Amino acid sequence: MGHNISAIIGRRNTIQKLADTWIDASVIELPQEFAMVFLTNTFIESIEESYHISDDFCCPELDSYSTIAEQLLQEYSLHTRLAYIETDYFGGVGTQGGVLWENGQIIIQPRSGEGTINLLLKELGFMCIGDLDAFDSLSLGNYRHMQDF
Repeated sequence: MGHNISAIIGRRNTIQKLADTWIDASVIELPQEFAMVFLTNTFIESIEESYHISDDFCCPELDSYSTIAEQLLQEYSLHTRLAYIETDYFGGVGTQGGVLWENGQIIIQPRSGEGTINLLLKELGFMCIGDLDAFDSLSLGNYRHMQDF
């Protein structure tokens, strides 16, 4: 079974502000007052049309991180931490990556590899439940494909 997502995760109130600004953004509520919004093609296209800009991939360490994701993170992280995460797995093989923003600046550089998402979630302030890691505590395994939401 595959897992392929590209999302911004943060405190629920910040993610809600982002979604309220962009009609094509849907908030997915997560435990511990966290939420995420998928960077779907429809969402990205609505931003491209509004800003009259082209969405380019801008980071060799990450497969789906783009100039639009970067602009959203810079703007909405001004008073909080936000993480961009991406996964691309099939049959247990693949990659994960992300970057962490705070105060409009990158505080953990784009990176990929095992444990990246858990590190970013920990830095966001997410608390693990029991023996589960942050990814599983947040139930991110339930969100395998962005078109499902």
